Amino acid sequence: MKEKWYYYVVFVTLIVIIGVYYVNSQSFDTIEVQLDVYNNQNENTNNIQETDDVVEKGKVCIHICGAVANEGVYEVDEGSRVYEVLELAGGLTDEAATDYVNQARVVKDGEKIIFPTKKQIEAGDFVTEDNDKGVVNINTASIDKLMTLSGIGESRAKLIVEYRQQHGGFNKIQDIMKVSGIKEGSFNKIKDSITVN
Repeated sequence: MKEKWYYYVVFVTLIVIIGVYYVNSQSFDTIEVQLDVYNNQNENTNNIQETDDVVEKGKVCIHICGAVANEGVYEVDEGSRVYEVLELAGGLTDEAATDYVNQARVVKDGEKIIFPTKKQIEAGDFVTEDNDKGVVNINTASIDKLMTLSGIGESRAKLIVEYRQQHGGFNKIQDIMKVSGIKEGSFNKIKDSITVN
């Protein structure tokens, strides 16, 4: 009788040990699965944050003035275009010469954009700020500025201003050869010193 009782106790003990082991192993598996899920969620969150950091655009400040409704300094997203800044400034006035600023180009931080009036263009008084290379904009330069070009005297400078008044400006630098007295030889001397942008 004692031997049967002993075997019974051993059997029950084994069942209990196996049951405890099984429950514990399931718990560890559950914990591992939960840890994996938590780690994956953290990785996904980090990836989203890193992506947002990459996509986020900076800001740039642009000074816009001249024939616009509201002159001033405007802050826009990096990569914005001139027309977007112009909208913030209330658009052009009725006196504005609409074709002398490229509204499709991307703006640069700290730049000054001037919209000339029709009268300024007609008088040849509108002068853009020269770039680092001293390039002259033949669509906006004054007579005095045009005379700084090699081989361009006062009479030819006046002819350039008259031509752009009559034809609405130059579409490309080669168009300057349409001006009386400026042939290919003269153009070759000044082609690296002029622009229409």
